[in-house]
Order: sequence, then C-alpha cells, then structure tokens
Amino acid sequence: MTGFSRSSFRSLVLLAGTLALFVAFAGIATAATRDESGYGPNVALSFSRLDTLQLPALGSISGITWMGPDTLVVLNDIPDTLSESGNREVRMVFQDTAGVVLRMEDFTGVLDRGLAWDGEFLFSCGDADDGSSILYRIEPDTLMVEEAFDAPGNHPCGMCFDGRFVWITDRDTGRVDRFDNEVGQITRSVVTPGFSPFGVAFDGKYMWISDSGSGRMYRLTGARRRWSATVDTESFMMRGKDVLLLHNGDSFWYLPEGENFAVQIR
Repeated sequence: MTGFSRSSFRSLVLLAGTLALFVAFAGIATAATRDESGYGPNVALSFSRLDTLQLPALGSISGITWMGPDTLVVLNDIPDTLSESGNREVRMVFQDTAGVVLRMEDFTGVLDRGLAWDGEFLFSCGDADDGSSILYRIEPDTLMVEEAFDAPGNHPCGMCFDGRFVWITDRDTGRVDRFDNEVGQITRSVVTPGFSPFGVAFDGKYMWISDSGSGRMYRLTGARRRWSATVDTESFMMRGKDVLLLHNGDSFWYLPEGENFAVQIR
C-alpha cells in the first residue's frame, strides 16, 4: 500500500468496527421503544368521525359513562346562572341513546367530576372543604353513596373501568391512578404522556388518554400502560380543552369541553 501505513489501516478497521457497534446499539435502542408489533410513541394513528350522541343541553358535562349498551349516565353541572333555583346544581342523569331522560338524581354538594361504571357500582369524585378530593362508590338502584375513599392527587378528572380496576386521571399530577375496589385503595400510578391528562377510556385492549395541555390523544398498552401510539393532529388536536372519553365495548366516543354532543370515532 503506497502512502498508507499499517497503523492507518488498523485505525480505519477499528473505526469501522466502532461504527458497526454504534449502529447495532442504535437499533437496539430504537427497538426498545417499540414492541414486536411495531408500537411506540412515534406511531401515529388516524381517526374518522362516524356519528354524534345528544346529551343534556343545559350546563356542562363533567362526567360520563356507559351503563350497559343502551344507557348512558351523565354528570350534568348546571351553573347558578342557568339553574331554576339560582344556585349551582349537579345532577346525575340517566338517558338512552336517543337522548330520552330515564332517571335523574340531585348530587349537588357531593359530586363534581368523573364517572365510571364497573358493572356493579358507579364511581365519581367530589371536592372536600380542605381542597382534597373524595372518591365515591354509589349503589346504582338507590343511588346512595355506599362508601367514600380518599382520592389521590388534587384534581381527579376522567374515569374508566378496564374489567378489573377503575382508572382515574389527575390533571395536576400528570398521572392516571388505578383504584382496586376489592381492597378500596389506589394500587398503581402511571405517569401519562403530555402533562395535563383529562379524559380516559378503555376499549377492551388499549387505554386512551386525552391531554388538555398538549391537546393530543395517546394510546397506552399493556398492564404497565406503556405509551404505544399518538393520534395525529389532523384527527385530534384540542389544546387547552378538557375532553372526556368513553367506550361501551363496541364504540369509542369523545366529548369536548362546552359541547353537548359526544362524537363517535373509529
């Protein structure tokens, strides 16, 4: 080799080997953020809108859940400027899919946000006088509070049931907490994507989180609720808005803040 020493050649070989190792480790690092199905935070999902569902028109909706395939339960928050009494009122409203009200109960001074149905009980949250939050377990026939628990964080918002546990988002702490009704305790907390989680829904396989701060919707996978995909901005972008999510085992819906129509998506 004219003009090329053995030491230079050896250096090039070592450099090539180092680059090969770097590429290999980079591949491993990339694979670590994605599972065998190709899931990962950078995976973008698209949604299409299918239908809308009418909800109570007076005031705002602060909690929503399906109670069976044909009955929707809504926590209806009516400000003093709109209520007949001149005071703020919070009602739990049972309606069918056509918007016909089947039942209504006054929960003023007790409930404030969130609603979930676990097949036996309804769950919702209220604010205590000291600024903390309380999780209520409600018997569905009598609508009496059966038991109350200290809620984690300071601002629980959305709720859903995954077939075993009730999950509760907390906007102030940026996490979703798992409540085990059998022991009456929070048994796991997961930091969510974004920084201000609000709505949460479980579709039978995945958990979905809407985030008020980022305006995005995220998919969480597995028992550890690992961030596995993000809905693209063309399908969902609502920065600064609180968006409730719900799933009835067959269809997926979201409800933007200030709206009285839930939007069905696929």
